[in-house]
Amino acid sequence: MRKPDPTGRLWIEEGQPKHGLVAEVAPLAPIANTYTFTIPEDMESRIAIGQRVEIPLGRRGRLVKGFVVSLDRREWDSTLRSVHSLVDSTSYLTPELIELGRWISDHYCCPLATTLKAMTPEATRRERGLKAVQYVRLRESQPDTDFESLSRKRKNVLTILRESKVPVSINDALSKAGCTRAVFRALQETEWIEIFERKEAPRAVIVPAPATNVVAPPYSLNDEQLAALATIEKQIDRQCFGVTLLFGVSGSGKTEVYIHAMRRVLETGRQVLLLVPEIMLTTQLVQRLMSRLPDVTVQHSALTETQRAVIWRKIAAGEARSVIGTRSAVFAPFPNLGLICIDEEQESSYKNLRAPRYHVRDVALGRAKQLGIPLVLGSATPSLETWFQSQGDPEHQRVELSHRVRDLPLPDIRIVDMRDECLEQRKPVDLSRLLLQWLEETLARGEQAILLMNRRGFALNVFCPSCKMRLTCPNCSAGLVAHSISGLCVCHYCRTSMTTPTHCSALGCGAELLHVGLGTQRVEALLKERFPQAKIRRADSDVVKHRRDYETIVEQFTGREIDVLVGTQMIAKGLDFPFVSFVGVVSADLAGMAGDFRANEKLFQLITQVAGRAGRADRPGRVVVQTFSPDIAALR
Repeated sequence: MRKPDPTGRLWIEEGQPKHGLVAEVAPLAPIANTYTFTIPEDMESRIAIGQRVEIPLGRRGRLVKGFVVSLDRREWDSTLRSVHSLVDSTSYLTPELIELGRWISDHYCCPLATTLKAMTPEATRRERGLKAVQYVRLRESQPDTDFESLSRKRKNVLTILRESKVPVSINDALSKAGCTRAVFRALQETEWIEIFERKEAPRAVIVPAPATNVVAPPYSLNDEQLAALATIEKQIDRQCFGVTLLFGVSGSGKTEVYIHAMRRVLETGRQVLLLVPEIMLTTQLVQRLMSRLPDVTVQHSALTETQRAVIWRKIAAGEARSVIGTRSAVFAPFPNLGLICIDEEQESSYKNLRAPRYHVRDVALGRAKQLGIPLVLGSATPSLETWFQSQGDPEHQRVELSHRVRDLPLPDIRIVDMRDECLEQRKPVDLSRLLLQWLEETLARGEQAILLMNRRGFALNVFCPSCKMRLTCPNCSAGLVAHSISGLCVCHYCRTSMTTPTHCSALGCGAELLHVGLGTQRVEALLKERFPQAKIRRADSDVVKHRRDYETIVEQFTGREIDVLVGTQMIAKGLDFPFVSFVGVVSADLAGMAGDFRANEKLFQLITQVAGRAGRADRPGRVVVQTFSPDIAALR
């Protein structure tokens, strides 16, 4: 039957109703839409939500990979194309993660397939760490050949398979039957047995084993910690969604609250996830948790692709109960997740800088709400968004730890105006008299010190005093930073480098260039000149190339092989050194954060965090903050 076409054409034909399995597919292309495809009958038993498939796209039917985001058996009367082939043998995304991916795609304006691709490690999709193992089993329909007419070896093989209720690997069957593969091939050709392959993780894949000894803390929880823990445990026992901001001063014992809350969830047989900003910068925290919690699995970028794929499958199988991970761990396929904790929730490293540009805190909140489980955000300097939500949102609450453990006092903090210092000494000053005095007293008492200089290199500016020419990057025009050890001037934005010149290259000038401005290398040199007997070490990205380098420095500082540690923000957070009694901030200003609307917030967080490294044991702490801008909001 034909009917008029409202578009002006003579007629259109009605579609023929059809019934079958159809899939909604998100193509891996810069397209926000999803498309519907039919599933061939021979593929229906092998396809699942979350698998990658190849689909024809566009007028020419160009084959494109995409993710299956829904499956539905229904009728349709329009012309639909069919899925061409399967890319993955199995699905690595659960329906719950698909829904989370839809939310991320909408919230961060990113194609759904791009989001789903970022949620699963490439090593897992490529089935790294798996090897094909051949198995053998009896066929359901046996041939008409008389069993007694078979040879002895063939009878042995069939007897072994009959006695086994599950398929047997060919290697095991070979050893039990004492025959060769030719016997199996003959039985397969005569249709007695069926040989197939499975992909399994080989025993040779070694994932770093967690510590098994559970150590009790040397002290019990104080009243504030117990109150905070009780608030979190109410949500755990009710198994309901809620966000708790654990706002505690540095050294107040937030980690102990995490551990007790995680243990409460583990007792119910559920899994827990602790997210940390960077594994390299949280070495002590990870070690503490691995010694306090059972069955801890650590997921981070330093693992090989095979190890990451094996850990991903352990989590999906429910074998990994306590997981500590960085940004990508928020997407791990937990089958029974009961609690999410985020340590140092204000950290900028939780923001993904590539599409989808998600923030781990927001994704964790969405996942906790989806699963109906508690979310704990811990910080001594919370982000402004979290602080605001904890004041008025009924689903958010704030618990405070206002005192350090064992009622240890907070450090004495002094701000030194370097403008006054230069006027009084009538010369440019790099290290103030108060900083040098307190550092000298600290070393005399046999204690340790940390100096923060959040800029690496020797000198921040190289310029000519005669023609006022400043040495800049030829690619991005940013100022080049002089590095004394390598003898190079390096652009910290585009990584361009050149040999450090000694004289001005301007036509007709040739004056000797000056190095102005402090970096970590210069601070280290000044301290070694002033305190030649002290053991001084520098920690920045020029020295710390690998996680092992950072762990070595932490171990040496803990073992008191280092007296003074000079470094960038990598030494400002997540560390607990009992013998550190003095912290110096060499330069506290906003110059290195130009153009960032969070500059004041980040500077406040950085200085507060590094100040918290002082006086965390029985030794009282003192802090000196040097600045040429004492009136900025972050310091006030």
